[in-house]
Amino acid sequence: MIATSLYENGRYLALLILSIIVVGVTSYNSLGRQEDPSITPFVASLQTFYPGASPSRVESLVTKPLEDALREHPDVKELDASSINGVSTIVIEADYYLSRADIKRVWSELRGKVDRVAADLPEGASKPVFDDDLFTTFVKIIAISADEGVDISPSLLRREALRFADAARKVPQTRRVKHYGLPDEEINVEIDGVALSTLGLSIDDVARTLSLADARTPAGKLTAPNNSLTIEVAGDFDSAQSVRETFVKSDRESLTGIRISDIASVTKAEASPPSRLALSNGRRSVFLAIEMKEGYQVDKYSASFDEFLEDYRANAAEGLTIETTYDQSGYTEARLAGVAQNIVAGIAIVVAVLFVTLGWRAALIVALSLPLCTLLSMLALNYLDVPIHQLSMTGLVVALGLLVDGSIVVTDEIRKHLLEGDEALEAMEKAVKRMTVPLVSATATTVLAFTPMAILQGPSGDFLGSLATCVIVMLVMSLLLALTVTPALGGRLLPGAMSEKATWWRSGIVLTKAREVFASSIDWSLKYPLASVLLAASIPVLGFASVSTLTAQFFPGTDRDQLYLRVEMPKSAGIESTLEVVRKLDEDLRAEPLIRRVDWSVGESPPAFYYNLRSNKRNAPGWAEAMVLTRDENKTNALIRRLQDDFDRKYPQAQILVLGIDQGPPVDAPLEVVLYGPNTHTLRVLGEQFRQRLQELPDITHTKLSISPAAPKVEFQFDDEKLRRLGLERSQIAALVDGYLRGRFGGAVIEDTEQLRVRAKLEREAWQNSDSLLSLQIPLPGQPGNPRFVPLSAIGDLKVVPDDAPIGRRDGERINQVQAFLTRGVLPEEALKLLQKSLEEDPIPLPDGYRYSFGGDSGERSEVVNDLIGPVGLVMSLLLATIMLTFNSWRLTALAFGVVVCAFGLSFLALALFRYPLGIMALVGVVGSIGVAINACIIILTSFQQSPSASSGDREAMRDEVLDSSRHIISTTLTTFGGFLPLILEGSQFWPPFAMAIAGGVLLSTIISFYLVPPAYVLLGAPRDNRIERAQLKAARGALA
Repeated sequence: MIATSLYENGRYLALLILSIIVVGVTSYNSLGRQEDPSITPFVASLQTFYPGASPSRVESLVTKPLEDALREHPDVKELDASSINGVSTIVIEADYYLSRADIKRVWSELRGKVDRVAADLPEGASKPVFDDDLFTTFVKIIAISADEGVDISPSLLRREALRFADAARKVPQTRRVKHYGLPDEEINVEIDGVALSTLGLSIDDVARTLSLADARTPAGKLTAPNNSLTIEVAGDFDSAQSVRETFVKSDRESLTGIRISDIASVTKAEASPPSRLALSNGRRSVFLAIEMKEGYQVDKYSASFDEFLEDYRANAAEGLTIETTYDQSGYTEARLAGVAQNIVAGIAIVVAVLFVTLGWRAALIVALSLPLCTLLSMLALNYLDVPIHQLSMTGLVVALGLLVDGSIVVTDEIRKHLLEGDEALEAMEKAVKRMTVPLVSATATTVLAFTPMAILQGPSGDFLGSLATCVIVMLVMSLLLALTVTPALGGRLLPGAMSEKATWWRSGIVLTKAREVFASSIDWSLKYPLASVLLAASIPVLGFASVSTLTAQFFPGTDRDQLYLRVEMPKSAGIESTLEVVRKLDEDLRAEPLIRRVDWSVGESPPAFYYNLRSNKRNAPGWAEAMVLTRDENKTNALIRRLQDDFDRKYPQAQILVLGIDQGPPVDAPLEVVLYGPNTHTLRVLGEQFRQRLQELPDITHTKLSISPAAPKVEFQFDDEKLRRLGLERSQIAALVDGYLRGRFGGAVIEDTEQLRVRAKLEREAWQNSDSLLSLQIPLPGQPGNPRFVPLSAIGDLKVVPDDAPIGRRDGERINQVQAFLTRGVLPEEALKLLQKSLEEDPIPLPDGYRYSFGGDSGERSEVVNDLIGPVGLVMSLLLATIMLTFNSWRLTALAFGVVVCAFGLSFLALALFRYPLGIMALVGVVGSIGVAINACIIILTSFQQSPSASSGDREAMRDEVLDSSRHIISTTLTTFGGFLPLILEGSQFWPPFAMAIAGGVLLSTIISFYLVPPAYVLLGAPRDNRIERAQLKAARGALA
């Protein structure tokens, strides 16, 4: 065997250990490092603008044709569509069982479908924008703004931001630089409406003239025998002045003409009103979000980027501030350092426990196995492309309590045989032979327990998959080391303790009195097996009974020095009114002593600064979002609650959500009711009823409806008879008014590499209210030489009426989503139970054809649980086969399964005693506790089967086997509990439930191991393994021969 070769040749052993260290360190340095796992981009958005169209027209003319085309693709799992005034948004969810490469293929095929449908969209609809980068996690976010007290123009800010972006893209391993809040610069031609009417021109006429005057068309090529020359027509726009000098109308009699400057002001400026803005600590800015290539180390990349940043700052223009608003590397280093610190503390406790229970030599062997196993696992993780982040490190922590088990039992078994007088080589070989089956079986059962998490798909799979993969890899590596390197080290180091004077620090502490009491209790349990089984089983039964007291949770929140605000104004609000509220909020936030930085994005989503945040808002004038950094992560949650109360009172004109950062896959709202039905009006009425019911619940801060009360709109009501007499059509008037208000593009000015489009429109002061709209001049048709105009007031009137409500769709069916947001720290499951109780006591009647379901946190959790349960049948079959092959007994297999069930109950009891919620991370801990519990069960039962006396029903022999096994079982239990103790005491939201589920379950599992398994073996009739009997009979015959 390998262990024998390593024992006999110390050079081989040293070479193997050295190779593991070198390969492990090299692999670790090659692994990617980031703060959190990356979310597979299985969600994309499709946004189409149809200015001026009502939600019903947007739905029928834009949303539904696109939706029908997208639904034809077999790999599209779900479509969520929203049709609001002038905007169609479709969120596409691909089948998350697909690989990243297949998802990219799906997006490419869907783009082709969208392009084909786009050709048939109505005139005036924009080209659909397909975005599959909703889950980009940026490594750094840079803010470029003016120095305090310095005023720079938006155009200069734009140029500096673009210049920085070009330079940043050259930093090695940079994948992408994306800008937010970048000013849109253009040449504004603001025309005097009276002058325009006097000349008999429309906005379209002016735009057409500008386009023709901007000569950019090549005039061919002059080819001669000796040369070839390109011909161009001079006269393209090269500045705002060239636009001013353009003739818009000529006078043939006087040989003079009317220039643009005669009827309009021409300026180079930011588009007005702007479509987006960014503020950094109160100053106008542009955000540059930096994305690193996948698989690289964020700390090294960040250091390289910081060097570039320092060099760039040194040469940047005066009066410009370039600062880092978010740096993932700092959080990554702090998070990984915290986990590493807990691991080191856990290892120290493990070694201290083993030093007391097994002696310093055994403690040294186990202490060496921990780093060797970790380094060997780095090789496998590097091959599997699993980066180092919080969840993969969590997997290492889970494995810490499990991987010492193998080394402990092998070391203690060698020690036991040495005490019986065996030589070192013989003791080592007997220990490996005795422990191979139990260790392989225990490892296989634990690996199978984590398999559903390892193969879990979707965002939850991205989150949990790396954790389970790390656990599996480390368990397999631990098994290999426990059967090879550990026995070789034990055979070389442990014999020395046998020749020395027996002291507790050499061979472990021996508590004679405690051992006698323990032996007496085992005798009692074997004498009264049924009573012992019932008493021991009552503890996990109590745990299962306490499950109803546990509050369900999806993923825990985080303890970060970050929070964010979402501000939503009334639907009729413009970006200026949104900005006014934002500036007041910004002053309040920056006056708060606990806040050290505030950055705002107005009109669009900011760059995603956490892996589960989406950037999916564009051209939203009533939307703003703030990224806020605090000074103390431990006080952030209390600050969130206080700010929410303050802002709700102070700013009733806006819906302001003060939100914290949560772990896990993205969830739009913690509590959600989704209503399905055919009629929008009915859905709106039902939605309002559910919203009011939610608002009555405690700890609900805000509610939202996807089909909300409509915003007001201005509606022109024309006199049909006047339209007929004047020869005007409604569509013609709509196009003219749209041109007056939004303008028309004609030509462009080239400055360096920038193309500034020229927009012709009415002066903004000419259409600020309803009276000015009625004075807009409409040209009459059929008057080419001397056109006549009539004001809008002459052909109709206008009224302010409610607009159509937004229309939501899911997979082709109309929906209304009712969302509720909770006070920070309140678990969504608690609020959901209150809502369900309210609906049971006083149900909201639903018409035929209507139904509702719960979404949000509970919906996502149910989906994850269903995905976890999916492969359970296969896993249980493999688990059954593993245990059956280990014991060769159906009765003992049933007993082992009973121990697995008891392990669940014990972990639930530990969570209930310390009042922790039952979330996904707690469930990971429950699964982790199974490994230690089943390992102890297998070791005890296999020792019974391999002992002729115990397997024949001799209860004294059974007691002796339990006493022999108790040393390493207790050592394993104490080391596991000690290893997780630092995480329990950490006090964060993430670690304690998870650590308590493992540590508490393992600690309580000793009762099952000692007081349920042995007496149950007696009650089952001491089942034997006939394979062992045949081997013993064959050995006896060989001895006689």
